This record gives sequence, structure tokens and C-alpha cells, in this order.
Amino acid sequence: MYVLKEPTQKISPDAIKVWRITDTISIIIFLVTLTFLLYLHYSYQWDFWIGAVIYSLIGVTCVSAIIELIILPVYKQKTWRYEIDSNCIQLKHGGAIKKTHMIIPMDKVYFVDTYQGPILKRYKLAAIKIGTVGYVHEIPNLPEEKASEIRNYIASLTELYKEKEDTNGDQTRG
Repeated sequence: MYVLKEPTQKISPDAIKVWRITDTISIIIFLVTLTFLLYLHYSYQWDFWIGAVIYSLIGVTCVSAIIELIILPVYKQKTWRYEIDSNCIQLKHGGAIKKTHMIIPMDKVYFVDTYQGPILKRYKLAAIKIGTVGYVHEIPNLPEEKASEIRNYIASLTELYKEKEDTNGDQTRG
């Protein structure tokens, strides 16, 4: 019987910087949009409640920005784990509210790819995307070399599974 061991592989510590940068960009764009709406509110003298909603959204965004930029990236990096063996890929992450422990059988993997945007490239990181029939799973923020090794390893394992299926299928047909 196959025994599933707990995922132990960690993502890069630079993931904290990457998540902080991407979250900062998102927050700035949202705050600029709210500021523009506030300008329109004063220019066109919209109803009072619209201004109150905009100010409330600005306040909530500032509070959530503190949490998203200081606490969450560190916590996500400490809790993200993965494990890859010849039978399956395990992805485990989450925390107090929601925990995810996904097991992807190797024979269900249809493609594996590495992704690198400009921020990931700056820190020499890459993400691995693993495609199954209904979903694309991701292992984020791995060093470039390690991501390439893992991608090639998964690809070789899926080829082995396809070869096994082909030989088993040929034997049952004949």
C-alpha cells in the first residue's frame, strides 16, 4: 500500500517580497480609482451617501493594506508546502481560516509549464503551472533552476505514465 508523506518542500523566502510588490501595485491602483471617484463626487456634487461610501472604502482599503502587506505574505510563505513523487503532486497551504491540501495523481496531469512575469524575473523566481482536466494548479515562487528541474521531472513522470497506459492498453487489446 502506498503511504502518503506530508509535504516538506518550501517555496523561496523571496516570495514575501514578490507578494508585497504585487499587492502594493493592486492597492495603489484601487486607491487611485477611489481618489478619482472622490474627485468626481466633489466636482459633480453627488449625493452625500456616495462620498461616505468612497471614504469608507478608502478606510477599509488602508486597514486591509496593512494586513496584506505586513502579515499575510510572511504567513503564506511559512505555510506553503509541496511534495512531488512518482505517484502524485501534493500542494498544501493555508492557515487559520482555510487550509488546502491538494493531491494531484500523476496520471491526471496533462501539462506542466513554468511561468515568469517581470516581478518574478527580477527575483530570479518562477511559478510552475500544472494542468489537469478541470483546473490549473500552481506552485508559486520557486528559484528558476529548481522550477525547471521540477517541470522536467513532472513531465518525465507523466510520459512514463502515458507509456505504461499505452503498453497496458496494447496488452488488453491483443
